[in-house]
Amino acid sequence: MPRQLAGSTLKLQAPRSRSAMGLRKFDTPARASAKRGFVGCPTRAIIPYSPRTSAWTSSAGFLIFNVKRCVIHKMKQILAATDFSQYAKVALDRAVLLAIEHQAALEILHVITPASVDALCDFLPDSRQAVEENLTNSFYSQLYDFVDRVDSERPITILPRVRIAEVEAGIIESAEACNADLIVLGSHGEHFADELFVGTTAENILAKETRPVLVAKQKADAPYGKIGVAVDLSERSAVTIRKADELAPNATISLLHAFQAPNPEHLRQLGASEEQVRRSRSEFYDHAVQEISKLTAGWEDGRMSRVVELDYPPAMIRRWTEKLHFDLIVMGKHGGRLGSVVRHVLHNSACDVMIVG
Repeated sequence: MPRQLAGSTLKLQAPRSRSAMGLRKFDTPARASAKRGFVGCPTRAIIPYSPRTSAWTSSAGFLIFNVKRCVIHKMKQILAATDFSQYAKVALDRAVLLAIEHQAALEILHVITPASVDALCDFLPDSRQAVEENLTNSFYSQLYDFVDRVDSERPITILPRVRIAEVEAGIIESAEACNADLIVLGSHGEHFADELFVGTTAENILAKETRPVLVAKQKADAPYGKIGVAVDLSERSAVTIRKADELAPNATISLLHAFQAPNPEHLRQLGASEEQVRRSRSEFYDHAVQEISKLTAGWEDGRMSRVVELDYPPAMIRRWTEKLHFDLIVMGKHGGRLGSVVRHVLHNSACDVMIVG
């Protein structure tokens, strides 16, 4: 197959294969770039799914509200990065499932670091350009092997891409180039024994990216059905809720908020009565409920419920994830940094995690 090296990105002039039944459509980079508008698709894919009722109850303060869904922004482009590890395979499978569900184009990316090229150049007699081309061709072959194994009854556009760059920069630049609506990463890197992917590359990308980043941890057997959305009392939580709804329009969504109140023992030491202690906690609870109600003002959908509790946020998220069996946790971040709660959930959650900038 003819290939040519263009800068740090090897571009294929023709696809390697195409499914015999025409169920998958493999585009070259040139053709795909001309179609990045990706118009003409249905507003959202219809996936047979019957979610359980959201009418859960709890003495700890579980509330159920009717909310009205905003206009859904159609997901057109997904970027999934892979290092060909077993963890990246989980991420690729989830990205394919999301692309099928949303009828979105999917770009699968492998980034070759300059250090990797340097190491090979030290041992091989070939020129650097020849080493880069051979290495890039090899990874393109692996990406197409994955594409060939995709089994879909619905058309899906998959574009393999290989870049030579630092991993973090390569992923961010690729997301910008293809105008990705979502970046999908694996939970660990290839060298899991040495370092956690979520502790290095993924966290750096999560901190810098403004577009949603999904860290896939669980096997993608089905579309997301139960989502927990951690919310605070800021306006950015409204965006977090909307992004969760856009990602999984058929899932039930539980809004999770852990509020803080003055320590009862401290209040008692200051002379507060038991009634005053109780009223203080009740007032903080009512305030939290009112503020969260503002975030979802104008929404109306029986799929959504809320949990408001006096608790430490990571502990609350973990407990309700186990209780309601969430398959995805969605959280927002403050600007260009990841807070301690986000980091805790990223490292300790058993289910997938999506961070919204």
